[in-house]
Amino acid sequence: MAQRSRHEASWTSADATVRGRRSGRGGWIMLALGFVAIAVIATVAFNRYMNFQTVTFELRECTAPLTAVSTWQEVQAAACDPAPIDGDVLTMWHEGSQSSADATTETSWTFEGVPVNTVTNALEIRTVEASETVVLAEPDNQQIRRALTSDAAGLRWSANIGDRGPTTYWVLVTPAG
Repeated sequence: MAQRSRHEASWTSADATVRGRRSGRGGWIMLALGFVAIAVIATVAFNRYMNFQTVTFELRECTAPLTAVSTWQEVQAAACDPAPIDGDVLTMWHEGSQSSADATTETSWTFEGVPVNTVTNALEIRTVEASETVVLAEPDNQQIRRALTSDAAGLRWSANIGDRGPTTYWVLVTPAG
């Protein structure tokens, strides 16, 4: 009877299994695919949670001063009509990064890709003329969201927007009397 080498295959039955050492690359490939899957899931979840939207701020001039506690009836009584921007500048801040409007019209500023579900959004408006009050309103919800604070000259106004906001705001400005 002839002797067989150890590396020679010898089949003894149809149910025989091949025994041997698997390649060492399989584990690394699975680990890399796992990291890629986690990164994709985290990115999609982050984008969905932060809810990136296009946000528009319309400038409106009011005939009476408004505060953070003003009612919607007071906003209507103040006759806040759309006003031309005419040199006024609105800037958004997010986590210390400043951004200018992506688009402007005669009476509004539009920002794209704003994460509306975060508390780190803020805005600043610099007006050409001094103002008595500036408030941020939500026309869809018919409520005042924030009163902006000003510098001593009444030309630079700012406030934190807050989280989970709408995509359309009114910036209600009451000129200084």
